[in-house]
Amino acid sequence: MSRLPVGSACRMVVSSFLVLFGLACGSEESAPPPSPAERIIALAPGITETLFELGLGDRVVGVGDYSSWPPEVEQKPKLGGLFDARLEVITSLQPDLAILLPSEEKLRVQLEHLGVEVLTVRSETLAEVETMIGAIAQRCGVVERGEALQERWRQELAPNPVPGSPKILLAVGRAGGRLADVLVSGPGTHLDELLGLLGAVNAFADAPLEYPQVGLEEILQRQADIVVDLQPSPGNYDELALDWQELQAQTDLAPACARVVAGDYVLVPGPRLPWLYRELREAILSCGELP
Repeated sequence: MSRLPVGSACRMVVSSFLVLFGLACGSEESAPPPSPAERIIALAPGITETLFELGLGDRVVGVGDYSSWPPEVEQKPKLGGLFDARLEVITSLQPDLAILLPSEEKLRVQLEHLGVEVLTVRSETLAEVETMIGAIAQRCGVVERGEALQERWRQELAPNPVPGSPKILLAVGRAGGRLADVLVSGPGTHLDELLGLLGAVNAFADAPLEYPQVGLEEILQRQADIVVDLQPSPGNYDELALDWQELQAQTDLAPACARVVAGDYVLVPGPRLPWLYRELREAILSCGELP
């Protein structure tokens, strides 16, 4: 009887093994997808807003203290915030899914120890918010709604440059009467990305932190054309504009134009970011042609 060369014999053995292994793997039934969650909790406002935007509000059994939209969330039990989650209240609601941010790691460990499933999502950048929408829709069994929301998101956040590529300083939640220790938007944030879509330049694009706190001297050094004060709640913010007007009277290095954009959506990375995008554009255009 003729013999196969050693190399051919080895290849036949390996091929046979792979075929058998493939058949064995193919014979195993894939695990069924998990059932759609029916009792959901979320503490972060952006996650809560996403759930309601996907039509899942009736499945939400508890929300964070800082969730304010849509108005229906006021009827939901409040579960605390990032550092003071009310675990006893959460467990009493018997959730079958908690959707959390990476910063809520402590709560994740506690809930998983109690047998509650946790879905962790990110929402620092525009891409992460879009991915979050898809992940929540997938887990909750509303994939088509998620895809529709993502498509609308992409359309509403399409690049729409303003003339002149102005340099913008975005102040985040500044108190009136003080231009020291101002929290501003730096690089790598969804706010920075919105400015990029508008063709504007972030005055603190090269800052070492995503949200640095800066003093008046550094603000003047940046020589921004426009400052936009973002305020997380509606109100009368005449004092904010007055601060910048007084600074303009003192030095030519002050921003030539100051505007306030206020609303409970301006600091929430979620499905209402297109609202902020439109408001930012209108605020910049309202400054007119800058010197």
